Amino acid sequence: MIRSDWETFYRWDWFHREQWRGGFRDRKRGEHGGSCRAVKEMLGEMGGELALDCSCGLGLKTIVLKEMGVNVVGSDACAYAVEKARELARLEGHAELEFFTSAWGELPKRTELRFDAVFNDALCWTPTREEFAASLQGCLEALNPGGILVFFGAEKGSPSDPESRKAFFEEFWQSRPKFAVEWTHEVDGVRCTSIYVRERGDMYVDGHHLFLIEDHGQHRLETATIRKPVYWDWETLESLFSDAGFSDLTTRTFPGLGNGGADITLNVARSFPMGSAPTVPELSS
Repeated sequence: MIRSDWETFYRWDWFHREQWRGGFRDRKRGEHGGSCRAVKEMLGEMGGELALDCSCGLGLKTIVLKEMGVNVVGSDACAYAVEKARELARLEGHAELEFFTSAWGELPKRTELRFDAVFNDALCWTPTREEFAASLQGCLEALNPGGILVFFGAEKGSPSDPESRKAFFEEFWQSRPKFAVEWTHEVDGVRCTSIYVRERGDMYVDGHHLFLIEDHGQHRLETATIRKPVYWDWETLESLFSDAGFSDLTTRTFPGLGNGGADITLNVARSFPMGSAPTVPELSS
């Protein structure tokens, strides 16, 4: 099974930061602004104080959340990304922002903090049911009682039958470019060109990032493949979240928070409030 190679991806994304640093706020507000504002809105509704951006990457989204007024911490499974997220935060005037390295399933082991909201914009890229279950358990244990896990996924009530899922996948595949030359950048005698190629699989898409590098006259190729599964339907998500111990899972739409005033839809799972978690009855002797 192909494993997403995030370190290579983030290393070259950081390499050309001079090209994106000046405009990343506008880009992230466009890509994630609605979801970030939704997280802030839900925190306010519940009287929450602390959020975790647990798929922070280089920290761009975490910084945007911070500048929206959210008390936020960032984490990522890629140690290189976390290192550079700290550096970017310092460069952008947010040296106080905290970041730590953790896979989603290990969150409660990697920090003593507990959060009122965990935001995960890559949860449904988890490749297997076993890994998904472990990730949910880690996110749940990192939440305060009554806290929420916010993520992108299937919408409540969306069809789960095979034909509908295939039609959804076909739409997903056709809606995005199959090939693109993304950027070219040169620093201190090293020149890199990034090319993106999408490859279709069985209910997943592999995004191949090809980095063509000229390093002081020597040439080489580095690659990073990011797999995006498209097979987590609503019925399966309900089963996974119920098994993990969340009290409920729902879809919530926020009018006007998306690009151009469009609505934005997020999935929200809530942990059990203090003292209300179900108990397993004792077996009679």
